[in-house]
Amino acid sequence: MAQRLWRWCFVGSLCVVLLVMLLPSSGAQMLPGQDKLLHGITFILLYLIGSRAFPEPTNRIKLFGGLFGYGVTIELLQGLTGYRSMELLDAAADLAGLVAGLLWSLRKRGAGSCCG
Repeated sequence: MAQRLWRWCFVGSLCVVLLVMLLPSSGAQMLPGQDKLLHGITFILLYLIGSRAFPEPTNRIKLFGGLFGYGVTIELLQGLTGYRSMELLDAAADLAGLVAGLLWSLRKRGAGSCCG
């Protein structure tokens, strides 16, 4: 039952992220690098939610690769919008977030805690 809820949360999160990443942006940033930080945090959270939705150890690499492909796809779609831009550094921030999420989930799994 709980795994089913995590899977719905994961799918919902993917939909919300896609929507937010494709909406027009004002471009205003309160902090330098804020956009990259948000990309990293987003992909940490997506990985952690996904690791709860698909907790089997064999799914870690599939989840990692799938989410990285998802991030690259978002960047490609942003480049097609005409009002957003495709940036290699955004994909790098996504990748950094995925690595952090993977390491966090491995650490937490080893400690017998939540997130992984």
